[in-house]
Amino acid sequence: MLRRIGPLAMAAVLLILAPGVAGAAEELRPDLGMAPLTDVKVTTGPSGQRQLRFSATIVNVGRGPFEVEAARASVDAPFRVVQRVPRADGSRADVGVPAGLVYGGDGHDHWHIRDLETYQLVRLDGGVVSVSAKAGFCFYDTNSYRRSLQGAPRSKVYPASGCGKRDWLSVSMGLSVGWADRYAWTLPDQFVDITGLPDGHYRLLATADAQGLFVESDRTNNATWVDVALTSRKGRTSVQVLGRGPAA
Repeated sequence: MLRRIGPLAMAAVLLILAPGVAGAAEELRPDLGMAPLTDVKVTTGPSGQRQLRFSATIVNVGRGPFEVEAARASVDAPFRVVQRVPRADGSRADVGVPAGLVYGGDGHDHWHIRDLETYQLVRLDGGVVSVSAKAGFCFYDTNSYRRSLQGAPRSKVYPASGCGKRDWLSVSMGLSVGWADRYAWTLPDQFVDITGLPDGHYRLLATADAQGLFVESDRTNNATWVDVALTSRKGRTSVQVLGRGPAA
């Protein structure tokens, strides 16, 4: 005996049977964060500028790689930036992101994603007093960070060469699951300017994707910090680490 079914039930049946309309597979999103800041020290730059230098490390502790591709039609055209988000079934979602690219800027002669990391020095009683001169980052696998994560490769997947040269029409950057990209304190622009800053206690704050431009699984673990005391004596400034923030 045939039973009649209502329109809502019929629609559900058609949705199940219709090709190409099944629900998309689960996204394996990256999870960006920061490892603890290290190598905190004061140096003197050009023209006597006082610089608070440090090493910063952005990490991916998510379920999938953090991969970004940028392409343009000609060397005079702007780049269009797309994040490639993998899915559990092996497919991927290409998500356009409003991130800009900038060339050079740290002597490495390659393309950088703007504002992937931001550094701020703030007073412990409130108020930003300085920001980093570094505005762009070329990211790739430099150090193994948490190899125990599911899907973490044992060796590097994304090389520095993916950041391209000035006349390239496409570049590809990535950070594997469980891997990190470390920016050493010795690199150009890896500092905040503390010239003329009074003695006191400050917090150096480092944040991954502060503007929320990229797809990731958790934004609550994107930042870390280190508290410091700056003291000037006889024309020299010293720094003492007072405490450290969380690591992703």
